[in-house]
Amino acid sequence: MGWVVGLWVVMSISFGWWWYGKVFKSHLLGRPVIVSTDPELNKVILQNQKGAFLPYYPKSVLEVLGESSMFLMNGNLHKRVHTAISSFMRSPSLKAQITSLFENNAKLFMATWKDKPLVYVQDEAKEMAFQVLVKVLLSIGPGEDYNLVRGEFEVLMKGLMSIPIIFPGSKLYRALKAKEKLMKLINRILEERRPELDKPEGKGAVRDAADVLLRDPEIRKEAQHLPSDFVSHNIVEMMIPGETVTAALTLSVKFLGDSPVALNRLVEENMELKREKAQSGDEYTWMDYVSLPFTQKVINETLRMANIIISVWRRALQDVEIKGYFIPKDWCVVAAFLAPNMDEKTYDNPYHFDPWRWEGKDASVNTLFTPFGGGQRLCPGHELARLQIAIFLHHLVTTYRWVAMEDEIVYFPTVQMKRKLPITVAPISPSS
Repeated sequence: MGWVVGLWVVMSISFGWWWYGKVFKSHLLGRPVIVSTDPELNKVILQNQKGAFLPYYPKSVLEVLGESSMFLMNGNLHKRVHTAISSFMRSPSLKAQITSLFENNAKLFMATWKDKPLVYVQDEAKEMAFQVLVKVLLSIGPGEDYNLVRGEFEVLMKGLMSIPIIFPGSKLYRALKAKEKLMKLINRILEERRPELDKPEGKGAVRDAADVLLRDPEIRKEAQHLPSDFVSHNIVEMMIPGETVTAALTLSVKFLGDSPVALNRLVEENMELKREKAQSGDEYTWMDYVSLPFTQKVINETLRMANIIISVWRRALQDVEIKGYFIPKDWCVVAAFLAPNMDEKTYDNPYHFDPWRWEGKDASVNTLFTPFGGGQRLCPGHELARLQIAIFLHHLVTTYRWVAMEDEIVYFPTVQMKRKLPITVAPISPSS
């Protein structure tokens, strides 16, 4: 959810740390905040080992999410939901399913590109990623239900970042109505499944995230005091972080187009894998994609430069002192990731796209690198996100050469390209 409040913090973070240091006071969204661009302080805030902080979001976000939102959840229920969903997202069976699904999607979408004068990468990437997301969450494929989810989710997202005024026709009003429609559809799907829970034959393989939340006995016990549509709320909210995959897919194309040396190395590595598969006749596995070393470096560098999650917001439950910094009770602290990613003391020539900077480095243990958040609220789907980016890049660079039109990155309402990154493509000859 860090990118949701991007516009309000990006200028403060970008310039404030130059003027005032790595930690400074400010006023954002009508309340006093402490902005931290100190990676070590951010790590402590994210880990929240002493329970000194709670999530905080702007009023428009809170209106849409509601009081039982998993983004506001804390304690045992949050821990159990996060653990259950994370285990499901990391399971080999789901990774195999996602590999096949996203691979087929990438091939189908990209097959149409050769006939288009311009391909808008952002639109294509968004549709590819969202189809997979809805399948993982609800096992919904293309059709009437999918179209409803897609359309209403777009309306909901626009309202999340709107002025918090509710009247007929306002973005926030339309977002609340869109969520009602989404909840109605998801409740129907879940009600059709509930009778299966009491039947032994109905407890087979877990199909999706909805099954995980419905079946887990600890979640069901902990959620008894919450509204009956608790699971539906969670499913809707799990769609929101999925937007980060779209941004990563799109920006990887931009950065590679601007970096021909890196692109050539990526093409070499992926063409080698494609030739190996053609010779052996074997299907691709998820391990094939995540084991490509230079591709993983490209993904790391894309996530570093993209700054998809600009910041996360927390509210102090008590007076807190960390590393000599005092955070008063009820103040918000904004753990900002934008500045550390572009800090010359951490990264040489930080504004240059350089995948080789990750040579010999394990990004998973780098506490300064937090593209998916961290601590108890690390994004459960971070491994699947990286897998999707790897699959997308493989099929793109082994299918087409491209030239990108002039475009620029904007940070509101989400991190995206101003013109949706239009490109022209030319198929690679089979002999290449």
